[in-house]
Amino acid sequence: TFTMKKILVSLFILFAASALQAQVLATANSPEYKNVLKMSASLFVRSTFQLGFEHFIKPNTSFYLAGGLTFKDSDYEKVWGVRGEAQMRFHVYTVINPRSSSRLYFAPYLADQSFDIEEQVYDNNGQYSWQTDSFNAFSGGMLFGWSYSFANRINLDIYTGGGIRKTFGYDPEENYYYDDGVFDYGYSGIVPRLGVDIGFWF
Repeated sequence: TFTMKKILVSLFILFAASALQAQVLATANSPEYKNVLKMSASLFVRSTFQLGFEHFIKPNTSFYLAGGLTFKDSDYEKVWGVRGEAQMRFHVYTVINPRSSSRLYFAPYLADQSFDIEEQVYDNNGQYSWQTDSFNAFSGGMLFGWSYSFANRINLDIYTGGGIRKTFGYDPEENYYYDDGVFDYGYSGIVPRLGVDIGFWF
């Protein structure tokens, strides 16, 4: 579509213009890098594999995009999900040493998740059947993080924060699974964020 073409052209111009900016160094002894490819270690506990791409527009400003897949196949529950997230990171404190660097940042974020879930539901006679549901969850908020780089290219990113999460298309009357905890699939409300990403510069 025409709108999608405009978005792609705008991103291309943005990335091209960023090449004219000052250097971005992982460490003082490393070559110039402007990108970090990251994997989320913390989301493994949520049965989610996520990769992220951080691109520095300026030495103290970066744009982060992430995409992940959720998959769980057990005897009583089957979950398939897709998530996407975008952040604008503002690095408010940066120290670059010969062998390491530290960056403190805050980042507003927007995230979207979609789920397809099958779960065993038991009736009064102890008989079970498989119930299915599909829904979306949209969230937005603010993160505060510490990005630590070492060995010239290795990056450790630890962050916390929170925001608001709203689930669309989830039917609470069916009550296939709980939705009152912040880590439940059908939850709507205030959510905390805590994560650890591991990546490398290029």
